[in-house]
Amino acid sequence: PTSLRRMRLLFDEGLSPKLVEILRDLFPGSESALNNGLARQGDSRILAYADQFGFVLVTTDSDFETLVQNAHSAVVVILRSCNYPTTIAAEVLRRNAIRIADLPNTRNKVLYLDR
Repeated sequence: PTSLRRMRLLFDEGLSPKLVEILRDLFPGSESALNNGLARQGDSRILAYADQFGFVLVTTDSDFETLVQNAHSAVVVILRSCNYPTTIAAEVLRRNAIRIADLPNTRNKVLYLDR
């Protein structure tokens, strides 16, 4: 769908930057906090960047559940219990791509995904 092609993900520093390349076909223009100068800048700065530039933040950090409530239009995908390989994380995101793309159009600010 076209809405997917416009959706960009920002992967938090706890997730592999390889996800940018693995999911490029679904989410072109996505970025990794480890590769764009946000590493070690803190959760609030990463969320502000996602909010400012229209990214959906993907993280394993449940702290963002609270932080996102004070953000203007930011939305967050939290991969729960993500102690699995990057390829599995990519499969979970791929399987839920439509739910992720719809997230900014819902009242929810957080989408929880399980393996």
